[in-house]
Amino acid sequence: MRRASCYLVGLFLAIGLCLPYVSFGKEKEKLAVMDLKANYGVEKNVAEAFSDGIRKEIPGLGDYKVLSRKDLEKSAKKTGLTQRLGSEDTQCLIDFGRAIGTRYIIAGSISKSKPGPKSSIIVNLRLINTEGWDAGVRKRVSREAKTKDELLKSAKAVAALIMEKSSTQTPSTPKQKVKEKKITNSFGMTFISIPSGDFMMGSPADEPGRGNDEVWHRVIISKPFYIQTTEVTQRQWQNVMGKNPSHFKDCGDDCPVEVVSWNQAQEFIKRLNQVEGTDKYRLPTEAEWEYAGRAGNTTPFYTGNCISTDQANYDGNKPISCCPSGKYKKSTGKVGSLPPNPWGLYNMYGNVWEWCQDWKGAYPAGQVTDPKGPASGKGRVLRGGSWLDDARNLRSARRFSYSPDFRDYDIGFRVVRNY
Repeated sequence: MRRASCYLVGLFLAIGLCLPYVSFGKEKEKLAVMDLKANYGVEKNVAEAFSDGIRKEIPGLGDYKVLSRKDLEKSAKKTGLTQRLGSEDTQCLIDFGRAIGTRYIIAGSISKSKPGPKSSIIVNLRLINTEGWDAGVRKRVSREAKTKDELLKSAKAVAALIMEKSSTQTPSTPKQKVKEKKITNSFGMTFISIPSGDFMMGSPADEPGRGNDEVWHRVIISKPFYIQTTEVTQRQWQNVMGKNPSHFKDCGDDCPVEVVSWNQAQEFIKRLNQVEGTDKYRLPTEAEWEYAGRAGNTTPFYTGNCISTDQANYDGNKPISCCPSGKYKKSTGKVGSLPPNPWGLYNMYGNVWEWCQDWKGAYPAGQVTDPKGPASGKGRVLRGGSWLDDARNLRSARRFSYSPDFRDYDIGFRVVRNY
């Protein structure tokens, strides 16, 4: 009996000593690299070869199990999502990644820089996170090569760049909510301080619903400013102008004023400045509006790749591709009745389109500071979409315009106040 006990003790000691050196095979994190889309004169086999190069290099950069093309096809067939294999839509890829159990997906495209034999080859990659409330594009990488061979040889360097997940946000402005500093004027209009900073204005080439005029470029906002936390309400308009032009009067005093033109908005601001004895009130520039609306985000909406009718007042029957549908209220709603963006601004998306100061024109090339639009034009800029619109028109980058004397029951505005 004593011999058996000693044997068992010895066995347990041996196992205990050996355990630190025993590997039980930690499960690697699955990662999907989709076949990159071949665009503008690039052969499909070149795109596939570069995709395979990325797949080959990533396991050496971390504890990843990279799914092969065959694995992806098998998983897609099993989940009934075969059509997602060729999708460039970020939300569709997020849904696909969740269905097959991958936290990260790499997708993108390869294209020639211009027609002709002397053109270079450009690869654009996105690292997409499929988990959590902030699922979406976490990093973008672009690489240019003069030849196919040079491109294929760059796979290792490109894989290393895209997997450096420590720097995931394009803008330098922090994504978290900024410290609030509010002021309220004599008409009950509340303004919140927006810090200076820089951001990417417009939209990347792969954003669903993107317009050709949404050129992706960096903008510096050099000075902080105050912006109204809500759209101008019917009560505020009535108190300043003495008459309410709104179509949806039954909505109430706390609903946005609408059926106001850009010229009328300017008259409101002129009278507001006179009464308050200042010259600081004005409309936001187009860049200021987008900067404030994004609140540090690079996704189509500050809410991510999708936006619900619990977050904005729009036609919920027409969501962005692969996003859920919602209610359609068919009218404006009270300002501030839906959640604010991370910088404390309400109804930046939906409810009513909002006038900006600028004439609409092509964006300038390259980085710019405090842009104010062209000196003249046919239409003044409108931003944000309305209760009448589909989700595509609510995107942060969406640009629209009308003549300065145009007015309708889905057009209003909010006011900016200089420091």
